[in-house]
Amino acid sequence: MPQIRKIFHVEFKEPVNGKKHYYFGSKSAIFQHLTPEQIGITYKTLRNIGSIKEKPYTNALCTIWQGELIASQTNKEE
Repeated sequence: MPQIRKIFHVEFKEPVNGKKHYYFGSKSAIFQHLTPEQIGITYKTLRNIGSIKEKPYTNALCTIWQGELIASQTNKEE
């Protein structure tokens, strides 16, 4: 059975540090690598919005949405 994990995709309208697409494992991880000024929203505000899975958050700088990362289950032999 595959493992399903949350993933947060930040897509910038103009490149930031040379990239338009960033992928994170949590909302808080976004703010460990990008500043509120770069994305146009604070962590507290993004957290208070709630789910961005069905309706992504969009502003003048970027769009942020939640998706799923589907990974295969590993079978480690020891």
